[in-house]
This record gives sequence, structure tokens and C-alpha cells, in this order.
Amino acid sequence: MTCWGRPSLHRLAHAVGASARTAGWLPWQGQAARQTLPGKETAAPRPSFDRWLVVGALSLALGLAACSEDSVTGADAQLAVDVPSSFDGSVSDAAVTSGCPPKFAGCNGAERWICDDQGKGFVAAPCAKDLYCSEGACVQCTADQPCASGKSCQNGQCKTEPLSIATKSLPPALVAKPYAAALQAQGGVKPYQWKLSQGALPSGLLLAEDGGLSGTASATGSFSFAVQVQDAEKAEKEQILLLEVKDGGLVITSTSPLKTATEGEAYKQELTAQGGSPPYFWGIVSGKLPAGLSLSSEGVIAGTPTTDATATFEVKVFDNSPAPLTATKSLDLPIKLAPLEIVGGQELNLLITKIIVLPLIIVVDKVPVPYSAKLEAKGGKKPYLWQETALPGAVKSFLPKSGIPQGLKLAADGTLSGSVTDASLVFELKVPLSQLTLKGFFFAAQVSDSQGKPQTKTALFIIPTVPVGG
Repeated sequence: MTCWGRPSLHRLAHAVGASARTAGWLPWQGQAARQTLPGKETAAPRPSFDRWLVVGALSLALGLAACSEDSVTGADAQLAVDVPSSFDGSVSDAAVTSGCPPKFAGCNGAERWICDDQGKGFVAAPCAKDLYCSEGACVQCTADQPCASGKSCQNGQCKTEPLSIATKSLPPALVAKPYAAALQAQGGVKPYQWKLSQGALPSGLLLAEDGGLSGTASATGSFSFAVQVQDAEKAEKEQILLLEVKDGGLVITSTSPLKTATEGEAYKQELTAQGGSPPYFWGIVSGKLPAGLSLSSEGVIAGTPTTDATATFEVKVFDNSPAPLTATKSLDLPIKLAPLEIVGGQELNLLITKIIVLPLIIVVDKVPVPYSAKLEAKGGKKPYLWQETALPGAVKSFLPKSGIPQGLKLAADGTLSGSVTDASLVFELKVPLSQLTLKGFFFAAQVSDSQGKPQTKTALFIIPTVPVGG
């Protein structure tokens, strides 16, 4: 008699199982409870006999046909037929979601699902229009779905920021030369309306309701005046401004501080001048730009800053006259820290949480195979400090076996290294409401940055023993 290997048995078992399901002999779900989602018809009853009885019969038949009793030993004697889930998007499948905590809510993409009162499965609980599902809650905003301009995201809600005037200084003007500047406000509720509230503008200039200050000044001098902005809800703010009108020459019209940069993110800001004979040529005469940024001769500051401190420097501009005109100005360039964030090459958005997929690990019983991976973060203030942490409470019910396995060690710099020689430590997770199965080692880790009051972030990781999505 021909003896079939274990892989062949598996393939044959899958083929027979598929044929049995097609013919209606083998139920997808057996006795598992199925629930109808809102707006969906109840699924037609499945055959009521126990699928494991059928699987056992198939296994016995295949085993007898394949090999004699003494030719199959150990693990090869345990033939398992993997019956796929029946979840089709219209019902909650208890076989896929068994053991969910009652009332537990999670997100499957943009959809929200809640575990029923009996803990048998998930039912759809859609968020209202214009709301997003994030960590099981319906929210107005997330890191990936920010609020509209003028609002900030606070605990998932878009909050209107207080009205304020962002323009603190004006670029100088040249007499008898066209002038234009735009006053800027932030916060409040748009649209804004601007007006002159105190003092007088230089003769020839006008302030429009949209904040545009333009015209041609007809006299030199320094002019102090106050402007007022009002938002759509009648909130008001006032700011005193000074405008200097010069009698010819060359002036730098860029205002200080310059546009704020963010550490680790690309930045670009063009310096501007007026008067003289263009083109202009720029340079730095004192101070220096933040590390990672440079100033071109055309007056463009560009690059990616690698520090988070405000830089103060003085620039000088030359025009193209035979006897070049020059102007100098001190400028501030503020740099802020980006929010601390844990990142990874592959990230899965599961119903229960997000999970970062680390490189594949090879586990052979009693044979140490070296492994090394690096946990990554961005933003915040370097250096980072990593440590393993406990799983969130709701996640524990889905991952009863978790933690960095024996043989691996997480260093403070995020390096995970060592080897695992016990395959029994591997855990398999069937992801609720999906056909995805993850197999490997699951653990949570926290990263802290180096600020005086550190930012911290926590994420769930998997060290897979089989390719994810492969």
C-alpha cells in the first residue's frame, strides 16, 4: 500500500472537505450560533449534525486509505482539516468571534462592531454620518482624519480654537511702489471680517474686509494703527501694527518669525524683498540655520530640520544694480517637535486594535536560530526608551497567551534579539470579522521620548512565524 505524506493528506482532506461543502454534506458552521445584523435577512439553516463528526470520519477514511497503522506516528497521526469561516459580511459568525467580551466595541476599517450581550459574536453598530470609527468609538476626528482648519482634535472631538490674530508685524513699504500684505487670523469660526479700529493707514493704502492691505503709499514715515477681526460668531480680537514706508532703496519684506518647521519633516520657505533691480541674491551674515536646513542664493530656505529649537539668524540681500543695494534683517525660525508615534513597515488595522508586524522569526524546537529586529518610532525628542508593557484589558481576552517569548530580549533602544527554541509558545489568532489568521508571538511595548515631561506611546506587535498576508 502506498503511504501518503502529511502534506498530501492535508491537500486531499481540503479537497474532500471542499467537495463535501459544495454538495451540502459538510456545514461551514455546524452548531455555532449565527446572528442577523440590522437590515439583513436571517441566514438559511445549515445542516445540524456536528462538523467534527464528519471531519473525524474523513480523517479516519483518509488515514486508512493512505498508510498502515504503523507507518504514521507522532504528529503525522493528527490530521486536522481546517474548515474556513462562513463569514460573508451579512451575519456575525461565532466561530470567528468566539470569546468576545460582551459590549466590547471595535473597528473593522471604517465600520464599528460591538460584541453582543451573550459574547457570542459581533453585530454592526454604524457610526452616524460624518463620524469615524476609532478604537471602538465614533469620533469626529483622528490622527488620519484631522479637523477642518481653525479646529483642533481633542479626545476625538473637533473643538473650535479661540480667535486670535496671527499677524504681529508687517513688511516695510516703499514710497510710490505697489504694496500688498495679507492679515492672518486663526481659530474662531470663518469667515473673518477685518477693519481699522484705531489710528490711520499711510495715505494710499486701504484695508479690505478680507484682511488684504494694499495700495501705493505716497509718503514716507512710520505709521502705527490697530486692526480688528471679527469671526462669524461675533468674537473679536484687536492687534496694534507698525508699518514703515521708506523712500526708495531695497527692503526685505519677509516677516519674523518665519513659518514654523517640524523636526523630521520637509520644510520650504521663500524669502522676499522689494525695490532695487531684481534678481536678488541672499546670504546669512550672522547666526546659522537649524541643522538640516540651508539657504540658497535665490532666497529659499529648504531641507529637513533635525533639531527642535528656534533659530535666530540675520540675512542679507543684494540686488542686481551696478552698485548693488543691500538690506539686512534678523529672522526667527521656530521648530516644533512632531507628535511621538510608533511606526512599522507593515501595520494591520484589526477589529480589536492596530498591530505592527515585525520580521519573520524561524522557530525550531531545541535549535536556536538567531533573530534580530528593531522597534521604530518617529517624532518626539530622541533618544527613545523602549520597554515591554502589559496588554490593554480588552485585548487580553483575545490574546490569552502573550509577551516576548523566552529567548528574546528587548533592549532599551528598541532592539529585539535572541532565539526561540520552544515552538509550543506560538499562539494563533483568528482575527474577528475577517479571514485573517495570525500566528506567532504577540506583545505590547511602550516608547518614551527624552523631553522633560516625556511623551509615551504604546503599540501591539506580532513576531510572525508564518508570513502575514502571504
